[in-house]
Amino acid sequence: MGESLAQFAAKVKSLEDDMDGGAWLRSVSRKVGEEAKGIAEREASADLGGDPKFSGWAPTLDTKFMVRDDGRTMVFSPTRSSAGPWTVATVGRNQGNASGFAGPAMTRSGGVVGRTKSGGVRRTRARAGKRWNGRTQGKGTGDQVAVRVEKVAPDLIDAEMGKRLRKTFR
Repeated sequence: MGESLAQFAAKVKSLEDDMDGGAWLRSVSRKVGEEAKGIAEREASADLGGDPKFSGWAPTLDTKFMVRDDGRTMVFSPTRSSAGPWTVATVGRNQGNASGFAGPAMTRSGGVVGRTKSGGVRRTRARAGKRWNGRTQGKGTGDQVAVRVEKVAPDLIDAEMGKRLRKTFR
């Protein structure tokens, strides 16, 4: 036999309370965050030759996510140690600034040129720990990750909502 209107209203009220409480939203946001981390690792591995790491570099291209208190917001970003490698994978290395300059200025005899406080040019010694190793083109890895996550997230949320509705109204 069918259920009464009061029973149906109680189910709707329990669904509404679950959505307002934020626990369900936080769990869905965590699932989206875990999927986003997987997407980021797969994209980085595909662009960098099988593993999410530049050859010869210590840090891997890791990501993290944080679900805000209300559960409605999930912040997805690279870890602190992998922010530089993510930037290089996305836009490239030594791409310069607005004026187009990238790298050390060299004199005709091969010396490195520095600047004085007033902006004048002076010769300096090359820094021991830093060397110019050219420019690289970015692969757009971070942009690809963002596009894939934005494409997958609504489907994940819809699937979780469908599960919750089926659970409530069975």
